[in-house]
Amino acid sequence: MKILFSCILLILSFNFNDDPRERFSYQEHSQLTWQDFKGVPPQGAHHFASVNCGMGYSFSSKSIDGDLKVDVQVTSYFYPQLSWKKNINESNAALLAHEQLHWDISELYARKLRAAFTKYVPQKNPKKEIDFIFRKFEKDRQQLQSKYDGETNHGLIKDAQEIWSIKIKEELFKTSAES
Repeated sequence: MKILFSCILLILSFNFNDDPRERFSYQEHSQLTWQDFKGVPPQGAHHFASVNCGMGYSFSSKSIDGDLKVDVQVTSYFYPQLSWKKNINESNAALLAHEQLHWDISELYARKLRAAFTKYVPQKNPKKEIDFIFRKFEKDRQQLQSKYDGETNHGLIKDAQEIWSIKIKEELFKTSAES
């Protein structure tokens, strides 16, 4: 009886547990609005807003005539509950554009990662190999996000922000043509 109760409790906790990691993909919702920022700013936050986005993957494999075939799916995600804004004027288009470009950078790296996986040939341990490739692209994505914030001073340097916006939009255009 104790085991049955524990199992029922476990099932209920999975069904009714609100997931603070609510997310949507770039394909579902590529243009951000301030309503997408549902999180609470951390105490002592120095910035006016913060976007929480990234990328993830899943894969499946099967053996066909002795050859291992692997299918890798890559998605960029935005996490509304982890993205926040302070009490700001929601007509602040410049700040929203800065945060949008962080989201665009994540999608850019998801596209680059997808392209890399189309060339991937599994060797001995696909799970380990795929994770290694993912981590390399994730590290590059994070470095570019930091460089972007540094060179634009979090969007405050308007000329630098415009240069970055053009650069990332061009890269997104190129990668969409390659897909």
